[in-house]
Amino acid sequence: MTSGVRGAVAALCLAAACAGQSPPPSSQTTIEPSDLYPLQTGNAWSYDVDTGEASTTLGITRVEAFDGRIAEVRTGRAIVRYEVLPEGIRVPPGDAWLVRAPLVEGATWPGRGRRTARVTSTGATVEMPAGTFDRCVEVLETGGKLELEVRTVYCPGVGPVSVRSTMRSKVSDRVVTVSAQLRGYEVSPVRFPDR
Repeated sequence: MTSGVRGAVAALCLAAACAGQSPPPSSQTTIEPSDLYPLQTGNAWSYDVDTGEASTTLGITRVEAFDGRIAEVRTGRAIVRYEVLPEGIRVPPGDAWLVRAPLVEGATWPGRGRRTARVTSTGATVEMPAGTFDRCVEVLETGGKLELEVRTVYCPGVGPVSVRSTMRSKVSDRVVTVSAQLRGYEVSPVRFPDR
């Protein structure tokens, strides 16, 4: 697999998904979609990205701007826009969603790249280099044009803590996996201006 394709898969891996820690999430029982990816201006996440090469690389994702509805998130050189709505976080201009209510096991919605997203787990506890997180939600995206499988674990008050993308190369029939694990983060809760 070429380094360009690996880079593209790595960028996809982080798009879904630095220095300090945020306070632990509240003990509320209902998790809102915006709790799973707090898109407040200045929030940032760093990831150890494993592309299958000899060593991992550092990936950084940062919210450049959030106006209460549209967030602009920088991942490497790319800027991705998300629309934060009461029912979830949408990827405009189409009908693709990162996360969408209801956040219950088995719930499905249209995902990115014409994939189907499905909640495979709620209430999970995960250990990452950045710490141990609970009440996490795992979303699996499958299908689409590239037949890419993307498994993302979102934790309330933190954001994406783990992203794993798997794709079978049509040229060599090899399976390529790129994964990212949360190394650090600086997150403030999302504040919505009066609408």
